[in-house]
Amino acid sequence: MKQNPYSDMDQPAYRIAYLIAGFIRNTITEKEHDELDDWVNESDDNMRLFEELTDEQNLEANLAWMDKVQTEQSYKALQEKGAFDIPRKKFQLSPVWMVAASVILIVGVFIIYRFAGNSSTSDNNIAVSDTTQLKPGGNRATLTLSDGSVIDLTTANNGIIEIGKGSHVNKPAAGELVYDAGVSTDETPSIHTLSTPVGGQYHVTLPDGTKVWLNAATKLMYPSRFASNERKVEIDGEAYFEVVKNDQQPFRVVLQDGSTVTVLGTHFNVMSYTNETEKEITLLEGKVAVEKNNSVENLEPGTQAIVKTDAITKRTGIDTEEITAWKNGLFVFHDATIESIMKQVERWYDAKVVYKGDVKQLFNASILRSEPLSKLLRLLELNGYVHFKIENKTIYVLP
Repeated sequence: MKQNPYSDMDQPAYRIAYLIAGFIRNTITEKEHDELDDWVNESDDNMRLFEELTDEQNLEANLAWMDKVQTEQSYKALQEKGAFDIPRKKFQLSPVWMVAASVILIVGVFIIYRFAGNSSTSDNNIAVSDTTQLKPGGNRATLTLSDGSVIDLTTANNGIIEIGKGSHVNKPAAGELVYDAGVSTDETPSIHTLSTPVGGQYHVTLPDGTKVWLNAATKLMYPSRFASNERKVEIDGEAYFEVVKNDQQPFRVVLQDGSTVTVLGTHFNVMSYTNETEKEITLLEGKVAVEKNNSVENLEPGTQAIVKTDAITKRTGIDTEEITAWKNGLFVFHDATIESIMKQVERWYDAKVVYKGDVKQLFNASILRSEPLSKLLRLLELNGYVHFKIENKTIYVLP
């Protein structure tokens, strides 16, 4: 049996070299692509290294670079194992995506050198003019009281916040607001509006103990104290609800188009942005009824109601992890279109998106929402079907 010429090489590095070479030639399987994605996402160094190795200009430069960084002894050792049987002078990069199999060796040597003796890498970002304005969102919101006064919760100190007439709310920590039903002295509850800007998020505990997480560009309107016969809130945007069960006091969420979600106690997500043609109510636990123009759909866990102008439809087998990932500080995309992804990018990074061509490919990715925009875009570029250019606060999407 012929000896493996790479048996004495660093096996993890060789494996990555194999995957990257397969990516360059578009020969790796879907499982191998997932393995490569996992490695790229392990660290910023891995991602930068991947970018360098797959850059068309760098591929040819790496050939010349290899001679410089390898000692004559290691070069001869590789040569004796037949690693350079194909003369270097005959190696051509035209087109670059049809690179010969020896790219595996070139990439492998490059990775081994980098792992062993040069862990620092230069900060090569995606092609940008200015990304300083496109930072990840955070805990930002305002509270508007019934008299029109506005409290900036982003800058307000943690602790008790007076809201007039002897009433107050508590801000126990950044990004969190808590109401206590027992502290209000108002005979008539006042209406409060909690608003997150583009690039904002917030968490509020309502007077009945119901917990609500607000996504970016969302408004939640609710009373400072719920009446005895019902609990009703209004929403424009996206929010995740964990409703406290109360059989005597149903909880209703009213959307901007007049649709109503009625629950007793349950966990569900509402996506109801004004600029979206469809509204989505996704149930995780319990049971809810969605009503629109005398049409009613009852949901069970793992199902979703799609509300359009004049109809409600029901979907089953919903990927609830992807839908609620934002609440847990993540972007999760499972077979997602580039348009659906970039809508989230627009709201979280306060960006404008311009499409310079059609991208039909579906994308799979998972990344923290706290990561820089450039890292998310590099991750999406891994499959080679989409590229991005950023100028100021505009992201150009190119096939």
